Amino acid sequence: MEQPPLEVFGTWQHAYEEDANGIAVYRPAGNSFASFQDREEIEIRQDGTFSRLVPRRSEAPDIIKGEWEQTKDQVIHVSYESPGLAPQQLEIIESKPDLLRVRKV
Repeated sequence: MEQPPLEVFGTWQHAYEEDANGIAVYRPAGNSFASFQDREEIEIRQDGTFSRLVPRRSEAPDIIKGEWEQTKDQVIHVSYESPGLAPQQLEIIESKPDLLRVRKV
């Protein structure tokens, strides 16, 4: 099975104000969001590793590590190292150098 498009790989910040119809929108990390420290980040690497940075109010963010594999066309399965965290399936709706749109399936 082929890997996702190259544009998918990198670190992405959740642009929640652009979410619509169950589709989450991410922009490249370092984008000039007003409150970037309050945004979830995901990192998808070509080597099959996946990280999720989850902001917390008064402490350092949680970094959740895992792995991804492509299960079918445009769908990646993410499993986390932390016990108790359910795996996720993410459908890649659109990927460009400045935009990643995904839907949980």
